[in-house]
Amino acid sequence: MVVTKKAVVLVFLLLTPFCWAKTPEPLVVASALWPPNFVNEAGDGIYQQILREIYPNYALQYVYTTYARSKHLVSAGKADLWLVSYTAEEPWALYPKHAHDADLIAAVHLKETPWQGISSLTGQPVSWISEYGFEKYLPQLQMQYYEVPDLDVAIKILLAGRIHYVLDDIWGIEAYLQNHPDVKAQMTVQPFALMKLYPAFKHTDKGRRLAKQWDKAMARLIKGRLQTLYRHAGESYLLDDCTRPSNDAKGLICLDLPNSP
Repeated sequence: MVVTKKAVVLVFLLLTPFCWAKTPEPLVVASALWPPNFVNEAGDGIYQQILREIYPNYALQYVYTTYARSKHLVSAGKADLWLVSYTAEEPWALYPKHAHDADLIAAVHLKETPWQGISSLTGQPVSWISEYGFEKYLPQLQMQYYEVPDLDVAIKILLAGRIHYVLDDIWGIEAYLQNHPDVKAQMTVQPFALMKLYPAFKHTDKGRRLAKQWDKAMARLIKGRLQTLYRHAGESYLLDDCTRPSNDAKGLICLDLPNSP
C-alpha cells in the first residue's frame, strides 16, 4: 500500500488537534499577598477566584510583591493590573465602575492614647504602609503622616512614641497582633471607615478591554455570586455596607476622594 504525503499530513492533523488550539492570552496580575482568604500563593483566594470567573479566556499569571511595587509594575507596563486599589488612587490608572470589596479601615494605638472618633487623628503623627495614600481621602484632618514599608515598622515606631496612630485595614492589624500577643496587650484597635476596593489597570487598549470585561461580568456577580464567594471563605462582604449602610456599619464612614463623582 502506498501512503502519500497528503495522507500522512491528514492523519497528523486528526491526531494532534491540540497543536492548533489558540494559546490563551496572558493576564499578568501584580499583588501583595493577603492570606489566607483574599490573595494567597495557592491561587484560591477570594480575589483570585473572582479574576478566574471574570477572565476565563485569559491565562492568569501572578507576581507577588509589595503593594508599592505592584503599582509600579502596572505603571511600567510589566503587569496588566494590580490588586487592590482605593477609588481613583492613582491619576494615571484606569478604574472600572464596579468595586468588588471594601476595606474596613482601623486606627491602632496604645491603650493610654485617647480616641474620640476620627477627629482624634487631626494634626496627629500617623503612619501607614507606603502608597496607601490615606491623606488623599482624609485631607481635612491634616495629619502628620509617615509612610513605611510594612506594618511591622509602623508598629515599632508607634511603640517608640514617634507616632500616635497607625492606619491599616483591620484584617492586617488583627493578623499582626495575633502573631504578636505582647504587642496586642498594649494596643486598642478602632475601626472607623470603609473604603471601596477595585482592580486598577493601565490606560492601554488592553487595559480598557479588561476594565470593560470586568464591569460586564461584575454586573452579574454582584447579584449573588460575589456574596457566596465571601460567605464560603468565612469573610464578611462589606461592600453592601458601603453602598447601603446597615446596622453593622453604624458609626463607620465610607471614604471617597473629595469631589469625586
